[in-house]
Amino acid sequence: MDDLDRLAAILADPDVTRYLPGGNPRTREQTEKTLRFIIGHWEQHGFGWWAVTDKASQKLIGWCGLKFIDTTNEVEVLYLFARPHWGQGYATEAATASLRYGFEELELERIMALAVPENTASRCVMEKLGMRYVKTAVYYNLDLAVYALARQAFQPGEATFILTKDEGPNPPSSFVTCPCAFTGVRHLSS
Repeated sequence: MDDLDRLAAILADPDVTRYLPGGNPRTREQTEKTLRFIIGHWEQHGFGWWAVTDKASQKLIGWCGLKFIDTTNEVEVLYLFARPHWGQGYATEAATASLRYGFEELELERIMALAVPENTASRCVMEKLGMRYVKTAVYYNLDLAVYALARQAFQPGEATFILTKDEGPNPPSSFVTCPCAFTGVRHLSS
């Protein structure tokens, strides 16, 4: 099963999409559009989302990474996991590796995160990352809780990643592997 099929199954779950813009499960066509956006983001910015896979099965279980927000020139840390993988520390570990990549490889000064105020699980992840609540503001046409972390305040702990080159035609040039206990991380593909 390629990433589109597995991602479509993840995004068809109403519990997974409840706090995403629109709040509704995604169709396969909507998921394909999202995947094309993710690949285009990599091509435009040189960074983006990675597929998070189970090391044993290599099955896609979610995503993590960084997104440039064009309207505000900010970079957001992202994470999303299939429901069976909630509450196991995956989001915290993958997001910490994403932050480390953003601060150490991209040399970003600040990374932010957004959550629907009622999404307490995501807000707890942000706080575990060392991020601090800044304000509530409108992003993606939603009132969202805004958290942020400055590079000098970042404490990476045990989160590591290995940066290697992906010589294939798609997606672009970098490939990150997170030697986590539970997952691997690679580019999403269509």
